[in-house]
Amino acid sequence: MADERIHAERRPLRVVLAAASVGCGHKRAALAVSETLASRGRPVESTLLEVLDDAPAWFRVLYHDGYLRAVRHMPWLVGAMYDAADVPARDRRMLAGILDRVEDAVTRRFRTRADLHAADVVLSTHFLTTAVLGRMRLRGELHAPLVTVVTDEHPHSAWIHPGSDATCVASSAARETAIAAGLRPERVHATGIPIDPRFCMVQPTCAPDGRPKVLVCGGGYGLGGMDRAVASLLAMPADAAITVVCGKNEGLERALRALAGAQPARPGRPSLRVIGLTGRMHELMAESDLMVGKPGGLTTSEARALGLPMVLMRPIPGQEERNARALVGAGAAVRVPRPQDVGTAVAAILADPRRLRAMRTSAAALGRPRAAFDVATRVETIARNRPPTAAARPAAAGGPSGWPAAPATT
Repeated sequence: MADERIHAERRPLRVVLAAASVGCGHKRAALAVSETLASRGRPVESTLLEVLDDAPAWFRVLYHDGYLRAVRHMPWLVGAMYDAADVPARDRRMLAGILDRVEDAVTRRFRTRADLHAADVVLSTHFLTTAVLGRMRLRGELHAPLVTVVTDEHPHSAWIHPGSDATCVASSAARETAIAAGLRPERVHATGIPIDPRFCMVQPTCAPDGRPKVLVCGGGYGLGGMDRAVASLLAMPADAAITVVCGKNEGLERALRALAGAQPARPGRPSLRVIGLTGRMHELMAESDLMVGKPGGLTTSEARALGLPMVLMRPIPGQEERNARALVGAGAAVRVPRPQDVGTAVAAILADPRRLRAMRTSAAALGRPRAAFDVATRVETIARNRPPTAAARPAAAGGPSGWPAAPATT
């Protein structure tokens, strides 16, 4: 047995990252852990599996495009569905079983991927992959340990699955919520949400010219009424340098570049710089005094890691609403009712240095810049302790009411 373990630790650690490309945060969290693992002593072979790539076209359109359209046009419905579905699995009714069978059917190709079954450990950063892989663990179809990373402040019941060998959550409060939903305490870890390791390598900096810097970001898709927010910022009677990151929203980028070109440079008034998709968010946040944007799980975690206070606009009802409450309640952010109110809120904060410092202190107190390292340590520990012929235990008594027992490996 000892010889087998020594041999296993000398070869590369095979890690499968499983996610769904609904929003950008899920993959960013997975890649953050992968990059952190690669910085350790043992070689790592990481494979990113996108569950929607192997799903039927109709499901991809419904799951990805349908969600984005609902967020834009019916956010109230998104919030209502989020709240209605936040019920522990042991309390769900027959509909949950039907949905499980549908998910298993549409992910059939994903579940048979060779990389998945050759892995030493599987890391899931989306609730769909956690549900599918968790059921595989309980049925004995997936032998590699499963680690789930929840990418929001609140561990919605969709993330909670007894098939996960470990569930990493944002905070101690989130850990208590996950345990109350039925997970075994020793399998839930308050690591924080993993972010790019480069956020540990930069320090907040002051602008050489003394002008306050405001960073505006609407996530990977540039959502949230950013055009109106930028217009309100440009109308501020304040000397501030405004940088806007448009992400994948090319239409927004074109419109704002045209606005920047038409904006005459005026002493004592805001200036505008427009950026598209970028890999420099850690640098842009480090040089900023205040950030305007939506409260996505990864974005807010990155901001807190650098002690960057936020002005929040248009949170998606559900997960982003919970994220916003946590930040505002801690004094690390303020929330505006409409994008066109951003300028007034930002001007008030910039005009009060004491308030800005207090918000920065509160944001830093919530930060977990080393979350990716903590998750990576958990992944390595589980992979190292995995028996050479690990297999999930058959369903039996011992799990919460209505749940089969959890897998044997931990």
